[in-house]
Amino acid sequence: MKKLLITILPVLIIAGGWIAYAVANQPAKNQNKLTISASFYPYAYLAKQIGGDLVDVKNITPAGAEPHDFEPSAGDIVQMYQSKLFIYNGLVESWGDKLAGQLKSENVVVLKMSDQVNLAVPNDPHFWLDPVLVKQQASLIRDRLVEIDWANASIYDQNALILQSKLTSLNTQYQNGLNNCQITDFVTAHDAFAYLAKRYDLNQIAISGISPDSEPSAQQMAEISNLVTQKQIEYIFFESLTSPKLSETIASATGAKTLVLNPLEGLTTDQEQSGQDYVTIMQDNLTNLRVALGCK
Repeated sequence: MKKLLITILPVLIIAGGWIAYAVANQPAKNQNKLTISASFYPYAYLAKQIGGDLVDVKNITPAGAEPHDFEPSAGDIVQMYQSKLFIYNGLVESWGDKLAGQLKSENVVVLKMSDQVNLAVPNDPHFWLDPVLVKQQASLIRDRLVEIDWANASIYDQNALILQSKLTSLNTQYQNGLNNCQITDFVTAHDAFAYLAKRYDLNQIAISGISPDSEPSAQQMAEISNLVTQKQIEYIFFESLTSPKLSETIASATGAKTLVLNPLEGLTTDQEQSGQDYVTIMQDNLTNLRVALGCK
């Protein structure tokens, strides 16, 4: 990530003349649509659900990429400069804040979610995994779209209501699905599910830290293996965008099985092509949580 800040940003942002030239000469796409850039998948999903046919949404982090260590290309940055709205988390993207300031100076509306959401788990960016907080974030996106495009406010309002209904239903499914379980402890590949655990009175045991790149020591691995044995945990979760090696190591050491728990930091190409989205994958997560926790 330092490479991005040292090389790309000074060239593309401080040397603003090059950016201005690139933006001016970039072929316009969907000129009748409001253009939105989102730093990674959850915000691209929300923006498209609310904007519908009125918006053209660019997910800066491509399918199959992990946003914690993703670096935007020169073309990505040009895309952001061309947007009317830029949405980002603020705790995931180390490049986000510096670029956001430059975008504001070019009259791009910027929405930094970590400044708007009550961070019940300090310094943890994964608040898109709590459906209740996602409803709040959806409202924030709706408000920005209305601010930018007041003429279509009623459409954004209607789309937002439909999305809010889906998220309310999702929260109800989780409440009902997790209210009668044999255990409340679950082991995850990295520390991504604290908000979800807090919302539904569960206890996450994370193998690695907030970033999936922060690998645990041998001692930490041994401690987690001991906890798994003591608490009679039968399943270890892994993720679709990162290596399952750590989860498989714990499972092998304890005799546990493995299941996917998707932190929804991005979709794979196969998931995109099969029509999966935030809601369907969260439902899959619930199914796997119920198996792992022995829920009735």
